[in-house]
Amino acid sequence: MPVLLALLLAVTLGSPFGRAEARALTADGGLTVEVSVAVDDGRAAVLARPVSAAGELPPVALADQGDGRWVGILRLSGREDVQVAFEAIDAAGASDISALSSLTDLGVDPAVIAPSLPTRPPAPDPGPNWWLIGAVVAGLAALALTAVWVAGAGVDKRSNNLDNSKDVDQTGTEPADEA
Repeated sequence: MPVLLALLLAVTLGSPFGRAEARALTADGGLTVEVSVAVDDGRAAVLARPVSAAGELPPVALADQGDGRWVGILRLSGREDVQVAFEAIDAAGASDISALSSLTDLGVDPAVIAPSLPTRPPAPDPGPNWWLIGAVVAGLAALALTAVWVAGAGVDKRSNNLDNSKDVDQTGTEPADEA
């Protein structure tokens, strides 16, 4: 009976795509789904492009089974009834994209889908920590200024006494000899 139900729930997509199917493999902490689609010969690659309520998820490359069927595994962070479009790419780089079909349309049991756990798109790359880079640059500049200040403060350049060993009259006149 489950096989008959799966055959009835499979979707036939427009050219160059044929029958598309999906089945849930696991539903622990998320949802793992196997998707398959029949594609006309002459295609170099086929991608599954899942779309959740939060936006488009990363595409998944499907493996050629050699009989015109392409199969792949979608790993979703939630148990949402996402929609899937298939993209067939030929050797020249031209591509055809199918219409969107939900996982339940493709044959996943609706009891597995839980609308309370939405699928999240991957977190964006945070990039460099600019505040940390700025702090390092400011610290290096402070060290350089401190070194310049220390090197310049050791000598009184206005006097004739460069090592500052004794007080020197800086008026520029020699004291008169007292007789």
